[in-house]
Amino acid sequence: MYRFALGIALLAGMVPGFGQNQDSQSPVISLVLPPGIASETLQIEYFMSGPFGGYGSFIKAGKDLTAYKIHASVDGRPATNVKLIAYLPGCRIVTLDIAVSRTTPEQPLECQPLGTLPLHGQLVPASMTQNQTVEIEVSYLALWSHQFFGVWDWPVTTIHIGTVIPDQNGQFQVELPDLKRQTDLGEGAFQFIVRQRKTGDIIGLLDADPTSAHAYGLEVRPSYDPVVRFTAAPM
Repeated sequence: MYRFALGIALLAGMVPGFGQNQDSQSPVISLVLPPGIASETLQIEYFMSGPFGGYGSFIKAGKDLTAYKIHASVDGRPATNVKLIAYLPGCRIVTLDIAVSRTTPEQPLECQPLGTLPLHGQLVPASMTQNQTVEIEVSYLALWSHQFFGVWDWPVTTIHIGTVIPDQNGQFQVELPDLKRQTDLGEGAFQFIVRQRKTGDIIGLLDADPTSAHAYGLEVRPSYDPVVRFTAAPM
């Protein structure tokens, strides 16, 4: 149960912009998007510190934007520092550590291309897909995010990779970001959650077979077996 809570707490427990002071006196950090990247596909989490202590949230994505803004204050008290983790599909994960001032310059979110790895998976037993319509939600758990943000009682940053539908034999395929090539990251893992397709209700977590397993799902590797078998652990 703890493993599951660790993986999805970010999505369940955070509200974008809650508690922030967004008046005209608030320092603003402008995150400029790279050309060719659909703004609605970005995922950005940040943690700011200052005289108020600490405050973290995420940016709600929107369409047709060229930049995102963070109002760097809480209850009228300006932040002194903002750290953020940004995921742009097809690009290396971006981390920024920004010292805040009234004249903080624009911060470009650069896209350094990162390849993908095809993962061919199979649910065992396959009967899970025959008796009900299910989907598999794939996420990346940035287990290194605690150290990066400097906050240990904070949910692990969880990046949504995609959702796939297994066939009647329990087989599925997903393109995973080739994060093993990004050597500046710490420990991470891919998590697979099985949901009811119609209701979104969670059925369970998927544990990879021992040859590629991680404590939180699937190990980040440069390659995988032709077929990786997953066993469902009911909730």
